[in-house]
Formats: sequence, C-alpha cells, structure tokens
Amino acid sequence: MKKFAFILSLSILTIISGCLKYPDLGDGYKFINEGKDALEIVNSENTVIISQSILEYAFDSTFIIASQRPWDSIPNIRTMNYKEANEAFEQSAFRQYWIINKKEKSEYSLDTLSKFARYSNVYGPLNRNEYLQKRKELGVPKELKLVKK
Repeated sequence: MKKFAFILSLSILTIISGCLKYPDLGDGYKFINEGKDALEIVNSENTVIISQSILEYAFDSTFIIASQRPWDSIPNIRTMNYKEANEAFEQSAFRQYWIINKKEKSEYSLDTLSKFARYSNVYGPLNRNEYLQKRKELGVPKELKLVKK
C-alpha cells in the first residue's frame, strides 16, 4: 500500500510540474498556453497582452521582452488547408517584438486611429529596428536577451 501511495504521489507531482512549464513573469503577468503554438502573455486581470504565437521571451524584475509571429502574418492563410497553413507558419521568418515595462503604470486606452486597445506600459508590435530603438529608450539591460520558448 505504501508503494502504491508513493507511486501515486510521484505521478501527481510529475503531472503538476509538467503543467508548470512556463515561469511566472512577475507583477501579475503570466503565460497561458492553449496548445502547441498558442502561448500568450496575460496581465493580472487575465487580459491577453501579447497574443499567440510567442516565439522567444525573456524577463527580469522590470521588463518582459518577447518576439511573436501572429498567424495573420501569413499571406493567404485563409485559403490554405490545415497542413499547408502549418507549413507556411513554420517556414515564415516574420517576427514582431514587444516590450512590457512592469514598473510603469498600466493604463488602458483605446487608440482611435488604429482601433486597438493599448496599455500605456506595453510597447508593440514593433519591427526589429523599432524594437532595438525602444530598448535603448527604456533602458532595457543588454543582458536581457530573447530566448526560444
């Protein structure tokens, strides 16, 4: 009986630790993972801040940085079957970048020009040059480098 209880406890621990693959990002930010390419970052209210598909990320006590390839960045994806769409997505080199400053006040607003909701401490989507410039402006440490998920 003790052997069974030990094996059961070990199995439950393994399952729980497998579900906790992604770290807590701090200050209420966390990952949610809905599947293979559905990794997103949400805030403390569970509002999606950076939608799927996050490819690389890094964080420290002040910043979260991420690269992303959204599905809608693939031309003609709506006319492809499932297999073709997945292949096109995997082969795409498209990236856009995000920076979240966790220490700045996070105020929600609606950008009337682009019709997108924005948070004042979230910068993105940015192309590579804009991302590098914004890193300098915000003082993101050079040691904070994007790492594949």
